[in-house]
Amino acid sequence: MRGLSGDFSTMPLKDLVAYLGSRRASGTLRVMRAGVRKLILLRDGQVLSASSNQPREFLGQFLINMGHLTEEHFSRAYATQRETRVPLGKILVMAGLVPEQTVRGTLNLKFRETLLDMFRWEEGEFSFDAGAVPEVEGVEARVELTDIHREGEFRETAWQAIRGAFPSGNLYLTMDESRLPEPPKPGTLDAKLVKRIREGLTLDEMTKVLHASDFLVYQRLYALYRLEAVKVQSTPPAGRQRPALSEDEGEAQVVDVDVIGAESPTAEVIQAAQSFLENGNFRDGEALARRAHEMSATPETEALLRSAEAALLGALRREMLDKPQVPSLLVSTAQLKTTQLSAPERYLLSRIDGKRDLGTIISVSPLKELEALKYFRAFVDTGLVKLTPR
Repeated sequence: MRGLSGDFSTMPLKDLVAYLGSRRASGTLRVMRAGVRKLILLRDGQVLSASSNQPREFLGQFLINMGHLTEEHFSRAYATQRETRVPLGKILVMAGLVPEQTVRGTLNLKFRETLLDMFRWEEGEFSFDAGAVPEVEGVEARVELTDIHREGEFRETAWQAIRGAFPSGNLYLTMDESRLPEPPKPGTLDAKLVKRIREGLTLDEMTKVLHASDFLVYQRLYALYRLEAVKVQSTPPAGRQRPALSEDEGEAQVVDVDVIGAESPTAEVIQAAQSFLENGNFRDGEALARRAHEMSATPETEALLRSAEAALLGALRREMLDKPQVPSLLVSTAQLKTTQLSAPERYLLSRIDGKRDLGTIISVSPLKELEALKYFRAFVDTGLVKLTPR
């Protein structure tokens, strides 16, 4: 099978999953939308690995949310991973903190949620490169694409029922714990939801604070709704507490790669960076490596960052400098004046005259080559600049 690419407006992900599953495809699937990037490794129509730059889709976050792992136990596993660089799941099993069957089941859940979350996307881009994929270290888990497709069809019906009960994510809930068959076990998702309901969070705020997938949160809340343990109200309850959201999360519903470090343990950020780098996603790999080094400056994170920078620089040179390309502005000078830009961005844009090629502009720039190339890559991605081969 040859590679293919497109966008979800013409080929929804559920159709792509059905297509790749029915052909028992092997290769690498990359998906991107509004700062969210995911990488899926497939072999014979099965998911072997699913990486994402969303903290809620990290293995450790799933284990914590499902009540399989405490923060204290995660810290122990994190310390071991720092020393050995063994995958998190394997460390948890070796240390006796989480049974192997539980880790495998949670990986299966992670793979499913990473893909099923995108079934509802109406916008986004994908590319699939057919071919052999590397072996995945750690606890082995596999999920059939055909099973994911069938579950996606079920969820369409489930979401209709859920939205009938919760038509908006801006609604609040009240709790009647006497309706619960038994008190939620400490550390479980139900226990965390009950706590957030007491605090007076909206439904959308709960998903952000818990870093859990929308479906898992709404599914559990719907189950409580069916028990009449929760009821919906449109006004904030008395004593409402504002959630502890980061500044970057105040408006967006997704967490971009630039703020992962604010919510994720360093070990998982390192692991995600290594995964992206190994699979050729140097941009996200470098961003995550930089965040890991900011979180915990160690010889390990410094070496990872230097390696990531070299990989990204090489990729950007091949893409943008190997053949002379002349940048030109796609917006007017008046529009640039009203656009929020940093001083380095304004400097680089001011050097574009439609004559000098990119290499010449960067060579006389006071910025480091990598930083300048990253800026120009962003200019092209956001539609400020186009590059024309000379």
